[in-house]
Amino acid sequence: MSKLVTLAAAVTLSATPLVAQVSSIETARPAVKSHEPGKVICERVEKTGTRLGARRICMTADQWAAQRREQREDLERVQRIVNQKPST
Repeated sequence: MSKLVTLAAAVTLSATPLVAQVSSIETARPAVKSHEPGKVICERVEKTGTRLGARRICMTADQWAAQRREQREDLERVQRIVNQKPST
């Protein structure tokens, strides 16, 4: 029981920046609606918690879509782990 609580706490604490990053990315950036999968799209991505941490990232439309999909899957995985009922 103690190990499960420790694991859940570790996952929650380690995933907190990921959750913040995913939510800020999805709200700040509209979904890429390009019919050209190889088209390069550059976006300014801001680091959560600072005004000076923005950088410009360029990827293809397919890469942006894959990144969004991976972030969504990671977030859902963390939420499943945290929301599991502890065994009694």
